[in-house]
Amino acid sequence: MFKEITIIGGAGHVGLAYTLICASKNIKVHINDTNIKSINLIKKGILPHKEKNGSKILKKALKNRLISFSHSIEEIKLNKINIVCLGTPIDEFLNPQHKKLIELFNKLKKILKNNQHIILRSTVSPGTTRFLHTMLNNDKKNIKVTFYPERFIQGYAIEEFNDFPQIIGAVDKKAEIETKKFLKQLKSEIICLNPEEAELTKLFLNSYRYVQFSIANQFFKIAKNAKLDYQKINYAMSHNYKRGNIPSPGFTAGPCLFKDTMQLYSFSKNDFSLGIEAMTTNEGIADFIVDKIKEENKLSKKVVGILGMAFKPESDDTRNSLSYKLKKILQLNARKVLTTDPYVKNDEDIKSLEYVQKNSDILIIATPHKIYKKIKIKKLIYNIWNDF
Repeated sequence: MFKEITIIGGAGHVGLAYTLICASKNIKVHINDTNIKSINLIKKGILPHKEKNGSKILKKALKNRLISFSHSIEEIKLNKINIVCLGTPIDEFLNPQHKKLIELFNKLKKILKNNQHIILRSTVSPGTTRFLHTMLNNDKKNIKVTFYPERFIQGYAIEEFNDFPQIIGAVDKKAEIETKKFLKQLKSEIICLNPEEAELTKLFLNSYRYVQFSIANQFFKIAKNAKLDYQKINYAMSHNYKRGNIPSPGFTAGPCLFKDTMQLYSFSKNDFSLGIEAMTTNEGIADFIVDKIKEENKLSKKVVGILGMAFKPESDDTRNSLSYKLKKILQLNARKVLTTDPYVKNDEDIKSLEYVQKNSDILIIATPHKIYKKIKIKKLIYNIWNDF
């Protein structure tokens, strides 16, 4: 039994969710994270971001002293199982940027002891797990390494955890056996692959979703350019017809889909044209909306209100949200731009919904939060979301 683990990056979206999953099974978790603001909120029993059912688990875990904290690697308490939740961003050339991950592992290899285990929870480029394993063991230490990707909808990690299998890609049989033994405490079905297969599984899944959304956005643009109603067309395609299940058009962004598609593009040595086409379509949808508004309005004399700044509905996560790209484009074209979001708390420019409604000439639903369905206003509203 593993009674205590360490999670590096444990105050982030991926790390905190897993902390709470483990704590709910009475596993002690040592959180290491440089985000002191988030750590201080967690210590008070406050979630730094939305996570369904997380608040109750957090308060109970703190009461039972199941969570401890450190802010730096020098203060960290390492355990037999140490989970790293540090993602791999992409650089200006759309290639994986491993600098922060390598810096972390250079620090870890100085303090890791024989037979300790590093489990990578965040998405990495194929080959990274074996590279880091070699890096850690170059000084003849015996450190196990396993890739174990998260696969949840942002904000619903706890709720979804037991809904689907857990995927692991261990560097050897000993690491695989130990990871399975640990995960069995969480009562999950486990699929075992080699590290590269597991790494590609995560990239394939996110790239598939990204391409799916781009098809919907392409269809929307084709219909709009032909001055036809895409909502009616989509209804005809999908109503009582299971093979017509096409996603809604809309802003496709966030911390994973775009980044992971570009990582796959890089790994494939640029032989992933579908991924590049999806990127240009999805990233270009904000420009398309502004151009269409400009065809019908003297935008330079209008105040535009953007409804929703999170990257997806009922979320407070603004990472890589296309709402901010839309805002920048509008700031170059409109007289003034106002923004609102019922969940986002880390943006000083956000106004109340009532203020934005009252003071805008045009409203754009950028994020389809449920609250916007209740809007009863005669002002011009632009809405790309098909199912909203």
